[in-house]
Amino acid sequence: MTLLSVDEAQTRILKSASPLDREASEISDALERALVSAISAQRTLPPWDNSAMDGYAVIASDVVDAPVKLKIAQTIFAGDRPTIALERGTCARIMTGAPLPPGADAVVMQEKARPESEGRVSIDEAARAGANVRKRGEDIVVGAPLFEAGRVISLSDAGALWSQGLTTVEVFRRPRVAIASSGDELADLGSADVEKIIDSNSPVIAEGVKRAGGVATRLGRARDTLDSHVALFERGLAQHDVLITIAGASVGEKDFTREALLELGVEIDFWKVAMKPGKPLAFGRRGKTLVFGLPGNPVSAMVTFELFVRPALRALQGLSALPPHRTAHLGAPIHKAAGLRHFVRATTAVRDGVLWASPLASQSSGGLASASGATCLIDVAEAETHIEAGSEIRVFPLSW
Repeated sequence: MTLLSVDEAQTRILKSASPLDREASEISDALERALVSAISAQRTLPPWDNSAMDGYAVIASDVVDAPVKLKIAQTIFAGDRPTIALERGTCARIMTGAPLPPGADAVVMQEKARPESEGRVSIDEAARAGANVRKRGEDIVVGAPLFEAGRVISLSDAGALWSQGLTTVEVFRRPRVAIASSGDELADLGSADVEKIIDSNSPVIAEGVKRAGGVATRLGRARDTLDSHVALFERGLAQHDVLITIAGASVGEKDFTREALLELGVEIDFWKVAMKPGKPLAFGRRGKTLVFGLPGNPVSAMVTFELFVRPALRALQGLSALPPHRTAHLGAPIHKAAGLRHFVRATTAVRDGVLWASPLASQSSGGLASASGATCLIDVAEAETHIEAGSEIRVFPLSW
């Protein structure tokens, strides 16, 4: 049987992962999410010419022959609304952010002035018109484009939105993701039963869903019967955008995942991918619900989540999907058989301005200890069998 390539599997998945419905979101909850529509400025900022520093608002032509003495006609604090215009030979004591009084066209910083008696000040340095003044609309004017559709909102973007008087924006809805594991050999978190394996997969995948912007619901674990699988998966298919099953995807006597999904009307697109770790990856859908069958080996589950599920969750939110890749140099040789695309867990370091990636000693797909130190995946093509140390390679940074 010809296995599906990684690239083809990603393409098929992303074709099915169209952005979800739009929703109004509080800006604080919209961080790292994509705007549905473009936003234009609602306010002109700053709304008036204001001082960029503490000092003295002046008429620039009055101080061209500095040093000169001027009368302090008024004092203006941030929040004041000056209405008295400056007259020739006068100035205004002004604080940072305060509006310039009518007639003023420059600000002399206080370090370049010396207060004197009888309400006068000596201006020791000339100032050109516009000096130390933030002009009205310097940041943005009403109606000007603020952010384009699809913009991923950063913290500074949130500040810009709040400064426009906005409290909510329209973003794509977070995907609702159900997670179901299976196997009588598993025990729940906190179990003292040393004869069983703690189910660490489902909480790890749930945290991965949250980091990808989704809303995770752990359904629990199916027993090793078809009826148990069907009942659990049906709960996941109802009211969720994505169902992730973990384990039970092989062809053993008690592996019921595929049979249960077919009984529930899931159209399975593919079942295996030409990769290691993670070959027994399944993908399908029922209606609009995407269904992923992840391998039971912990590292395989994490790697397939990273390369296939996480991109789909991002695409459902209108975000860029596929993980970025970087170029690095290989820290130690890699040997493998031809036929499968390998994703080798590695650590990275920068030496003399060059990024190096060194494979971890253990590449076991069954133990989380072999993944906990990894910061990237080295992408080794199907046909490659030997890569020398120092070779230029492609790596994918890991979100975990």
